Amino acid sequence: MRASQFKERVDDLLAQGITDLSMTLAVLARIEANNYEIVAVQSNSGAYVPGEKYELGNSYSREVFESQKIVAETNIEDATQTLRHPLYRSLPLESYLGAPVTIDGQPWGCLDFSSMAQRDEAFSEQDLKLIEALASEISQLLSQAS
Repeated sequence: MRASQFKERVDDLLAQGITDLSMTLAVLARIEANNYEIVAVQSNSGAYVPGEKYELGNSYSREVFESQKIVAETNIEDATQTLRHPLYRSLPLESYLGAPVTIDGQPWGCLDFSSMAQRDEAFSEQDLKLIEALASEISQLLSQAS
């Protein structure tokens, strides 16, 4: 798979997630040595670009990466945890849904969807299945590209 085909397909998957999950920001990030690097992004603000790096720190992405499980938060402002997405400092996110991304079963990074709007309801089982399917497809694309 050519790099341009990979980028186009990932961008399509991120856009699909934004629409289907009613979120405003989608990020595919490579996580390595406590660094969170944006590989692909879809946003209604255009604030972030691939290649930007952040410390992973105390973030929901860290929790997703370390646990290798989906993390869903619908009201971050009122959450008792101090965990924040790395981008929270510049863009206060209130809803977050993240899933691990792997290559051949090994942790690679994280697929994050977020929004500045709080959700009235928790993410549904269908939402969780959707992000799991998107992360799985991205994992397969990464495996084919490497």
